[in-house]
Amino acid sequence: MTTTFRYAFLTVLPLALAGVLLMHPNDEADTIYESVRPVVDDWILVHVLLLLAFPFLALAAFMLLSGLTDRAATLARVALVFFAVIYTAWEVMVGLSTGILTDYANGLPPAEQTAVAGAIQDFNEHWVTQVALVIGFGSWIVAMVATAIAARGAGARWLAVALLGLASAFAIHPPPVGPVALVCFAAGAVLVERARTRFVESNAAGPTQAAAPV
Repeated sequence: MTTTFRYAFLTVLPLALAGVLLMHPNDEADTIYESVRPVVDDWILVHVLLLLAFPFLALAAFMLLSGLTDRAATLARVALVFFAVIYTAWEVMVGLSTGILTDYANGLPPAEQTAVAGAIQDFNEHWVTQVALVIGFGSWIVAMVATAIAARGAGARWLAVALLGLASAFAIHPPPVGPVALVCFAAGAVLVERARTRFVESNAAGPTQAAAPV
């Protein structure tokens, strides 16, 4: 994998996703249906894009762990698997389902809208969806904090460590928190990759290292 491709994958993807999240509606009404109802088209579009982007975001995070073999790096890799699987499933279960049901309810008479709105609320608050949400969010937080610790243990500067730690806030993905967290991820990734590139270039003619400091 070329250095240019790595940089592009680690920066363009999260920054593009940050742009998508800027369109993410915030829950401002008393019920989920009332929040989504006036912006249902944007809601569905954003969650389709998120569904496609989350596995690639997890892959980008995996790339940051290249050459790192300590316990923190291992924990980060395991957490990223849970994030990619559980959080993607949650997006399908809740994000898209809520949008589709809201779009359906918008075409119903007011009395029937109330019934569907109640079903949407109960669905979002069901213990299964809540557990999936906690596991998905928690997995990303664990993955980013563990990645930051692993990077620091391999010699990363504190600024890169801090940025990767702040990227854990992507767990709260509506704006402004989600987009800012992804910008932190991209910036931290650039710093880590620059350090990795400098190490490889400076040691190209030297003895083989077990792991490259970042």
